[in-house]
Amino acid sequence: MRLFDILSVLYEPVNLLDNHDHLLSYIQPKLNDDGSCPIIKEAGDRYDLLQYADSPEQRKNLLDLVIRLNRLVRWIHIKTDVMWFGIYLCHGNKLVKYVYNGEMSKAEFPIAPEYLDKSINTRVIMERQHYYIPNVAEHDGPYYRCDAKVKSELCCPIFDPEGDVIGIFDCEDSRENFFDEKIGFIRTKVKKAIEIFLEDHPYITHMGYSHFNPNTYNPPV
Repeated sequence: MRLFDILSVLYEPVNLLDNHDHLLSYIQPKLNDDGSCPIIKEAGDRYDLLQYADSPEQRKNLLDLVIRLNRLVRWIHIKTDVMWFGIYLCHGNKLVKYVYNGEMSKAEFPIAPEYLDKSINTRVIMERQHYYIPNVAEHDGPYYRCDAKVKSELCCPIFDPEGDVIGIFDCEDSRENFFDEKIGFIRTKVKKAIEIFLEDHPYITHMGYSHFNPNTYNPPV
């Protein structure tokens, strides 16, 4: 699969006559008392991404962003048959899920040293490198278990043009070693396509790259 093919999915024109507003929010499961995601899920509250749009212009930009990223995650599912794929962006000390394909899951993850031994997502952000777990049952490192069906997981950082981490994408499957033959495609071409797309997307550039960098984020007053 060529990088061009992936970028074509992202840059295909959006039909403005279609109603995509449902992509601006999603249901997350009821969480455990400690804020973790339960193995057996029950529908909880609706998570609204509009909280990250501070003007009508940014609402329009956000909608365009999630339409195109949602199109990408569904295309990846079709091409690879991966069970779950999600794209997250950083907001201060938390990681926020923007789009996903698969079972409902937690919307936010904390970005803090105390979660390094609990969450692969946090570790990828803070250590600036991908993590691949070919067999969850044999993994003895940090792991955040949200779905008993998951047997393998690949999580990759997303970098801005300055080389700072601004988010991640995470993919999981119910088959062991699922990503062995796909890791090159996902970790290089899919990752590069997402980074190229985000680099000049108005939702990102309006806020500035520093907004999505946990090390330089300054919350609005």
